[in-house]
Amino acid sequence: MAVPDVRFADLVALYRHTRFDGNGGGALYVASEEIAATLRAVESDEDLYDQVQISLVEAAEFDVGQEVRINIASPSHKIGYLCQNFDALFRTPGAAFVEPENYYVIDPGYAPGDEPVPPALARYRALLNIIAALRNSATYVSELQRELVFIGTDKIAIPVEFAEADLPSSLEQLSQRLSRVLDGQIHTDEKYGLLADAVIEMTRAQPSTRRFVHLVANLDHLCEEVEKGYRMFVSSFSYSRIKKEIEAARLDYIGKIHKTISDIQGQLLGIPVATIVVASQLKAPGQCDSTFWTNTAVLLGAWVFVGLLWLAVRNQRHTLEAIGTDMKGQRERLERDHAAVHDDFVGMFNELDKRVSWHRCVLTIVGCVALVGAALATMAYLMMTPRGSMACFLPS
Repeated sequence: MAVPDVRFADLVALYRHTRFDGNGGGALYVASEEIAATLRAVESDEDLYDQVQISLVEAAEFDVGQEVRINIASPSHKIGYLCQNFDALFRTPGAAFVEPENYYVIDPGYAPGDEPVPPALARYRALLNIIAALRNSATYVSELQRELVFIGTDKIAIPVEFAEADLPSSLEQLSQRLSRVLDGQIHTDEKYGLLADAVIEMTRAQPSTRRFVHLVANLDHLCEEVEKGYRMFVSSFSYSRIKKEIEAARLDYIGKIHKTISDIQGQLLGIPVATIVVASQLKAPGQCDSTFWTNTAVLLGAWVFVGLLWLAVRNQRHTLEAIGTDMKGQRERLERDHAAVHDDFVGMFNELDKRVSWHRCVLTIVGCVALVGAALATMAYLMMTPRGSMACFLPS
């Protein structure tokens, strides 16, 4: 004889209308014809009773709207689980790795699909994501014994045992944090290897029964260890490439810095001609004669040269400032993206900073020398020019 089809959803309807007494019994309010039909089917079929574990305390007729006393226990695991609380749910077979498909938790009266999701269940689901990551990093897993086994310098067996009280409120955020580190298609094996190393290091000194709870309580530290290890791995993996890029940038910066002087080298060579040589070529003029006008033209040319040189020096100083700003940004990016190897290249950036400062100082000295030379030439001009020669510039 075929066993009548009673789904776990039918049992959930009974559970929701039962006042459990905590001793394997309770009072069921027959709220609908569907509940009554389910209860009658169970009462009339012993095989079905063996599966659902519900029976009347006293066999009697009942109708919709009545309350009846029942004996009630968890049904066959093939159908689902009836749990007193979340701690009991977490102890069900397989719940250490996967959330059971069908279950009802008496306190707080929850079945899958109900809204809102209790905080304890949300944390449990976040924990399952973490357990999945630990499972991928473990050497092997014993589902029957609910153990994760890690083999490194030591063999560490971690029984996956936990209660609702062991799940911190930050579990969901920490689960997302660990997922961000492990997600991605590159370096997957290395990431899980780092996770395994961190787990072994954190749990080797703990008693076996406390290892998993210790991991859960220190998930923030576990995430930090994996993040730090991965940063070190990436830095080591790309060290050669980073070194080549920075060396190329160094040579480029040196070329740009030296160019600030070489670009105006021709003008720098003209400073002696425009100042000191000019002063030595001045001749004693007469009153508004041709020598006076020659001296004036020579002095004016010297000042024009100094003015153009000042503009060139100012432009090159701006170029040095731009180079310095770019180097600062490069240094900050290196410190931010490759902190583990940053110290290896600090000396190079310090050397470049000194070069920039030196060239800025040279440009300042060049400008000052040109001004002093032009001033000396002007003094020589004024000393050699007769008094009253300013009238030569006035229209006659």
